[in-house]
Amino acid sequence: MRIVGVTMTYNDDYKLDEWKKNYLGYKDNLDSFIIVDNHSDIDYYNKVKKTFPTAIIIRRDDNAGCTGAYNTGIRYALENTDADAIVIIGNDIRTTPNCLPAMYDYLFSDDKLGIVSSAILYKDSELIDNYGHVFTTSGVINCNKGENINSIQEKSKYTDLVSGGFTMAKRDFYIKAGLQDENLFMYCDELDTMYKARKVNYKLGVIANEYAWHWHINNPVKGRSFSWTRYLICRNRIYIARKYEGGYAIFKQSFRGLFIIPSIYIFRFLRNRKNEEINDAWYCFLGAIHGILGQMNKLRLDK
Repeated sequence: MRIVGVTMTYNDDYKLDEWKKNYLGYKDNLDSFIIVDNHSDIDYYNKVKKTFPTAIIIRRDDNAGCTGAYNTGIRYALENTDADAIVIIGNDIRTTPNCLPAMYDYLFSDDKLGIVSSAILYKDSELIDNYGHVFTTSGVINCNKGENINSIQEKSKYTDLVSGGFTMAKRDFYIKAGLQDENLFMYCDELDTMYKARKVNYKLGVIANEYAWHWHINNPVKGRSFSWTRYLICRNRIYIARKYEGGYAIFKQSFRGLFIIPSIYIFRFLRNRKNEEINDAWYCFLGAIHGILGQMNKLRLDK
């Protein structure tokens, strides 16, 4: 069992302590740990080096988002280690002590499997956020949502999608399917991985005998996710439709991004009178426009 961990960071001072606690829970299961820094402030970068003295830390010259940063780490693992499994693990993911070995055992128990994840629970809870996903033309369904993890009888299964922030892939998966699509920057990478796996005849899987919690630690200054995240989600969903799904899906996702989602945020603004809702509506609409035009340019990340 040779597992390399890959994670990314960008000015995450506000969750550095929690990140270290999470890391201490799984570090003994890793042969090496790669941190990709997306060109953070130098003071924060130095904090990361001090906090994780044994990690391999790669500092990028720009902010390439999740997909670019993870690709930097994956390439390093492929070229400089003999790992047979590469685990992407977000810095706000906490695992049970044996989660990574259990994922590894499942991944290599089946030649059809290329990439796996675990059940993801709500923070400080035994309740499931997702134990696998079903992808339909109407959207993605989180399986077993709201159920207690201890009630799950089926301890492993195939799934349509795996959670983007916590995956373990065979080395050959990235060699055959390719790395993440850096045009996405972040969001919808799970769908891209699903389609890539299908093209090379790999299955995706998920386990529930061990599991993880996604803490979703937001920047306390903002207190919520930034409006530009809505831009990326709407833009990227149309991009995925253009890349893999064809005319009807492009129309459906375009209509959703141009009209349905912005209308929801406008309704929320009329009800709550929070200006953030108007910003969210605008960024959804703009993301849809850019997705339709194929303009995969990035917005500034301080908005």
